[in-house]
Amino acid sequence: MRRLWLISGMVLGLMACEQTKTQAYYQSHPDEIAADLNECKRLGKNTYNCNEAARAQFLLQHPDR
Repeated sequence: MRRLWLISGMVLGLMACEQTKTQAYYQSHPDEIAADLNECKRLGKNTYNCNEAARAQFLLQHPDR
């Protein structure tokens, strides 16, 4: 039983891992911003990547800020 909980925890931990992308990453890969923001909206997510993509989009649209 203990082994089952350990394996379940490891699987859930691996599934929760998401490659984090910074605002600088999105600014240098603007083609990914719309796709990731659409995915955030579709799934109702508010993750670090969603926030960084939104910030990068704003800064690209308003370069004077």
